[in-house]
Amino acid sequence: MPAITIEDGTSTERTLQKILECMRNERIQKIGIWGMGGVGKTTVMKILNNLPEIARMFEIVIWVTVAKDFSTRQLQTEIAQRLSLNLLNDESNERVARRIFQSLRGMKFLLLMDDVWARVDLEDIGIPYLTQGNGCKLVLTTRDCNVCHKMETNEEIKVELLSVEEAWELFREKAGEIVDSPNIQPLARCVVDECDGLPLAIVVIGASLRKEDNILIWENAVQELSAPSTSDIYDMEERVFKRLKFSFDRLEDDNLKNCFLYAALFPEDHNIDRLELIEYWRAEGLINSGSSLVDARKKGHAILKHLIDASLLLKSYGMIQMHDVIRDLALRITSPRGSGHRFLVRANKDIKDPPEAEEWKNIERMSLMKNKIGNLPESPNCPTLLTLFLQENKNLRMIPASFFEKMCALRVLDLSRTSINSLPHSICNLVNLRIFYLKSCPELEAIPPQIGAITGLEVLDAQGTRITSLPVEIGQLTHLKVLNVAFSMGRDEIEEDVAISGGIISRLSQLEQLSIDLSSTESQFEHEWNKWAEAILKDVSYVKGLMSLEFYFPQLESLDCFLQTIRPWKEGRFTSFNFDVGRYPSRSIMTSEFAYFPERGTKDGILTIRGCDGISSAILDVLSHASHFKLHGHRSIHSLCELGMQNTRRLTQCIISECDAMEIFIEGDQLIEAALPNLKLLCIYDMLNLKSIWEGSFPPGSFNCLSNLFLSSCNKLKNIFSCKIITQLYNLEYLQVESCSALEEVIYEESIGVKSDCVLPKLRDLQLKSLPALVGILKGHLLDCSSLEGIGAFECPNLKRLPISISNAPKLRRIRCKREWWNELEWDDNAIKLQLEPLLI
Repeated sequence: MPAITIEDGTSTERTLQKILECMRNERIQKIGIWGMGGVGKTTVMKILNNLPEIARMFEIVIWVTVAKDFSTRQLQTEIAQRLSLNLLNDESNERVARRIFQSLRGMKFLLLMDDVWARVDLEDIGIPYLTQGNGCKLVLTTRDCNVCHKMETNEEIKVELLSVEEAWELFREKAGEIVDSPNIQPLARCVVDECDGLPLAIVVIGASLRKEDNILIWENAVQELSAPSTSDIYDMEERVFKRLKFSFDRLEDDNLKNCFLYAALFPEDHNIDRLELIEYWRAEGLINSGSSLVDARKKGHAILKHLIDASLLLKSYGMIQMHDVIRDLALRITSPRGSGHRFLVRANKDIKDPPEAEEWKNIERMSLMKNKIGNLPESPNCPTLLTLFLQENKNLRMIPASFFEKMCALRVLDLSRTSINSLPHSICNLVNLRIFYLKSCPELEAIPPQIGAITGLEVLDAQGTRITSLPVEIGQLTHLKVLNVAFSMGRDEIEEDVAISGGIISRLSQLEQLSIDLSSTESQFEHEWNKWAEAILKDVSYVKGLMSLEFYFPQLESLDCFLQTIRPWKEGRFTSFNFDVGRYPSRSIMTSEFAYFPERGTKDGILTIRGCDGISSAILDVLSHASHFKLHGHRSIHSLCELGMQNTRRLTQCIISECDAMEIFIEGDQLIEAALPNLKLLCIYDMLNLKSIWEGSFPPGSFNCLSNLFLSSCNKLKNIFSCKIITQLYNLEYLQVESCSALEEVIYEESIGVKSDCVLPKLRDLQLKSLPALVGILKGHLLDCSSLEGIGAFECPNLKRLPISISNAPKLRRIRCKREWWNELEWDDNAIKLQLEPLLI
């Protein structure tokens, strides 16, 4: 969870100090933090969660978001994930509670429960009893002090409103220096007064008035905020919602408002994929659907930026999120009682039954995602329905035959991650459908020919299913812009079906993005797969508007031939690609904790080479445009330099494995330009003959973006960093090394010539595992670990010293190791060991 900084003397800091006083009091086990929505309760909890003092006080800190309509199983699932417990779907709540209890028993834990609306029975979840003896504690946040009483808290702390001065400074930060203007400042101060010291209201209203220099707008703002509540806010927390609706009303046009409201279809605290949200907007006509995908996505990102700048949406781990109070406002505006917007949202409510028949009428958008719905009504009457979210209902196995008969207006349909095994013929009634998501439906065996009736369809995604072929009627979808599909086949299907009949792809004249997964899990069918791949590639080469392609090329020659015939590639019009070339039976399986998963939204250029020999011009051409490069089982390459370092400038991620001819990953002495200047992640594993990662001196700027380094099963590697390279890796944050049997040192002893504070100054996490020859990290010296948060060491029997102390690692929160190994470590000062011991996990 990202760290949040606070200033001394602020109301937030005062609230935090009150909480810490309670945390230090052995007699207090349960602490309630309460205050109205938007006052900053979650912010205080996030700060508490990230405090090093808290990490030292407890063996584990568990965060759960409770929300209004929580279920016991939802809370159990969140806690189980934090405890690394794998839950089975058929496990009862009682059994899960016993498992959680067994995991937590004897452990000193802190449970943080955010946004509690009603009493939660901790025993039902599996939480052991909190006592002075075990030192375990609970901190909860709620809008209602009575909830604290029902949870039997020992101490209740009300989150303070901002002082007049704090409120003004926060508003000034959001609205800009325009508020210092003599004509505007008096009005701006009136606006701040109307916000009543509520941080969320100040942030949102300040953002909506940012750099506004029209005095009439400011006068109107004062008038609207000071007016009596309007009827469409209903009986909610008037003090907050009236002010937030002012910011909603100030959005420039109805499209922008509708884009904002659409985000309320997702569950509370849900991380929303940016690209998916933009695709939904586009399908509903909120973004010009006549434009290309690239143009529409640019417009969508501009809208997202506008809503984020207005503080109506939040950034969250590369995705988008809605503050729960903002979402409550949006749901009120879009409720069936509201004017002009009719949403029905029951997302992540743990419900098993769909809405009643009457509830489907006159609804425009319905979200039933992330539930346990197992059945649907026969033929709901919903002629105005535009969006239907049914994704992540794993109990949904069948859709009634006539379910779609009265949904003629539907534009967005998401059935992803359900257990449906077929689609009814009534899909032919979805004549206005624009997006059809069937992602990760593992039981779905076929797409019916009636799909051809949905001639306006623009996006079809059926990856992660059991389908073996596409019906020829797919060729009738002449407006299709995105087609993503994967085929799963065994012997019978290979003999009977052709995955995609010849000529289908070339008839999709508006196709811009194509992803076809032809990778077979059964190697005996490789010849058939290769024939199909060649035929499909020939068909794809006729699509003139293609800008994104994800495909498997059986051999290097296939890639060469394709690049020579595909016009968009030759004209430089591809915006993204994922080319998987060749086939190679890997001899290793990376452990799950070491496995690599690409970041969301970074598929702008991926090249994977498997088991090839030699380097073709096609590889170099594609590599020069790639951001991700994976090289597995290449039989002749000796160094990355053989690919031409000018072709690797764009790489941000690089994975190398099982290249047995490679002894040195990269050599620097002959380089003129910086090596891999944009590389952020480097993963090297199962390299039998690799003796050195970097050799020689490198030009300035080399590796200056590298933040993640993972090494595994490189059994001739004796050390990792030399003095010639260590100072250039000043942005390295994560280092993980495992199963390198000959590794003796992490940093060469000769590199001690550099000052210790220049050695990996930004390193946050260091993990060492199965290194039997390792004797030192940085021999005889302490690292300046000012950024280090975690360190782990397992199966390193000859590692006797750690280069850390409390003073040189002030942010250290966890040390993962076995107690027996820890007890045998050598220390110059035993006091350091005693200081660090509470951090052991």
